Amino acid sequence: MQSIGERLEEARKRKGISLREASEATKIRSDFLGYIEQSKFDFDLPEIYKRGFIGNYARYLKLDPEKILTDYNAEQLGSTRSKKAGAEWFGKMELKSAAQEQAEIEEGVDNATYGHISSKAAASESEVAVSNESDEEGDKLFYLKAGLVFVGTLALVFILFGLVKAIIGGGDDAPIRDPETGGIEAPANPSPAIPSTTTEASTPVAPIATETVKLEATGTVYLLVRQSNDKTELYRGTLGAGESTEISKSGPIEIMYTAGENLIINYKGERFKPSRSGTASSKLD
Repeated sequence: MQSIGERLEEARKRKGISLREASEATKIRSDFLGYIEQSKFDFDLPEIYKRGFIGNYARYLKLDPEKILTDYNAEQLGSTRSKKAGAEWFGKMELKSAAQEQAEIEEGVDNATYGHISSKAAASESEVAVSNESDEEGDKLFYLKAGLVFVGTLALVFILFGLVKAIIGGGDDAPIRDPETGGIEAPANPSPAIPSTTTEASTPVAPIATETVKLEATGTVYLLVRQSNDKTELYRGTLGAGESTEISKSGPIEIMYTAGENLIINYKGERFKPSRSGTASSKLD
């Protein structure tokens, strides 16, 4: 049966990925990945980090992380018990040697045989009690670690769910959170003001020059575009891969997005990507 490290190494080589590439993709040091593929899990890190690295690496290689972690837990539990069994065996050897020395000292005494049997029986009972206590402590420690991992994973899921809901869950009238200042602004579509009944002389207004900005998506990205001067919303929506939209603007605008790496901006004959990836914003004059 293949070990955990052999399965991970075989999956990586089957995909044609080097350790360095895997390290850059998973943000895990290459020497730790090397230890994991060699099934050497005794490197100097807390156990919760080891389990996280193994699960992330398995997920990156398209393996079942839960099965890999289950096998790892079983292997660690077996290793712990084998170490305890080895320590117990050496303990028995020492007790046996002490009993032999006691028998030699008491040689010639009529009840020496009975004393030797009594000593072995007491030693055997002590070994059984120590072994049972060690097994119980090992089981408690294992269940405690498993519980901490489960609670941490559950908390992470709730946090991610809340972030996604905060970004794309709001409707058209929901308040917009500015990614630069962190403040909450009023809805972009306020109720129309009641027209005044006072008649004023109309003055001719010069036409406002408008420019066109084309936004293209190479992957799914949520966009919010508004005028910088009066916060008028020009566009709000989600673009899928290959989709685009054109926006007419008059003056500076602010473009907010959830995945800057999936956005291409066409403006004044130039085609460029935002300077930042992930959730951020860019301004165009």
